[in-house]
Amino acid sequence: MKYKLNFSPKVNVSAPPITGALVGPAAPAFFAWQPSTWPVTPAAVDEPFIYALKQIFEESILGEINNVIADVHRSNGDLQNRGHVLAISIMCALDAIACYGYRKHHFADFIVAHFPADYHAHAVQIFELYRNSLIHSWNLFEASIYPDDSRVRMEGGTLAFGLLNFFGALVQGTGDFLERLAIDPELQKNTLARYDKLKRTAKP
Repeated sequence: MKYKLNFSPKVNVSAPPITGALVGPAAPAFFAWQPSTWPVTPAAVDEPFIYALKQIFEESILGEINNVIADVHRSNGDLQNRGHVLAISIMCALDAIACYGYRKHHFADFIVAHFPADYHAHAVQIFELYRNSLIHSWNLFEASIYPDDSRVRMEGGTLAFGLLNFFGALVQGTGDFLERLAIDPELQKNTLARYDKLKRTAKP
């Protein structure tokens, strides 16, 4: 896979703000977490644009979550009693990434198009029971998450999956999205429009 995500440490000796707008003189470097430094929107999707998008997803979204998961494992041994906020951030990450390529039903459409096949049939339920419940009500009321890598499944009429399995599916799905972006005109049109809209809102 050409655009497979890589969470290995990146060497960077500068110290700009860790997120948000730059304070002081604008830095010429590209910082994934600072949209004002993102490359100008190209006229058409090309390889440099896809690599820039990959870096944004890799460093400022999924890599941040991956770091927290690693920290929790080091300090706690596993995600037991520590996965709730991670689950919320993972749902937000999927929502943010899916908005680039898809429109009206972006969250569920992204799962069907890019997640492993065992998640496809549950895409709408994941949106309704997980994304909406966690983001809007902070808790799950009709579904379950386990602090492990267990696969998605129905348990006595209740949808369940392991948090690590879902995160792995999101990482894999994001790589698949970037691969398809190189050849899919509709994804290209939507992604350029979304990227340009976000880039234009960034305070220099």
